[in-house]
Amino acid sequence: MSKKRCRYCRCLFPLTKRNPDQKYCSKPDCQRARKRRWQRKKMQVDQAYRLNKRASDQRWSARNPDYWNNYRENNPGYTRSNREKQRYRNRRRRAIESISSEIAKLDALSAENSDISGTYAMISVQDLLIAKMDAKIVKITEVSMGCA
Repeated sequence: MSKKRCRYCRCLFPLTKRNPDQKYCSKPDCQRARKRRWQRKKMQVDQAYRLNKRASDQRWSARNPDYWNNYRENNPGYTRSNREKQRYRNRRRRAIESISSEIAKLDALSAENSDISGTYAMISVQDLLIAKMDAKIVKITEVSMGCA
């Protein structure tokens, strides 16, 4: 019997004859990951599914208006942890926005200084803490379009 590697946990699992294209093993965490991936893809591709899901969520929310208040009362540790994580994300976003506003200028390139040829270091804005050891060095050269 041949084996295949699970996409989620990376463990080997035996293939079944019923589903030779199986990509996830039978562990509960792996099955949840498979379902989550399916739903995420379905939400991106299928507008009818997306609209139906939104309507279903709204109906559930209307039937259970106090759910989140009760959840926060019954799970104070989880609530505290989520709030701390949100504060961290907010601080990080503000730091990136303030640094980005100092770096990227809308009026930096004008008609008189439009030649930007030179060598530059490319830094990912995603993990921006400015000093990067793995910055990419790129060379930008002006290419003439020739005579028109």
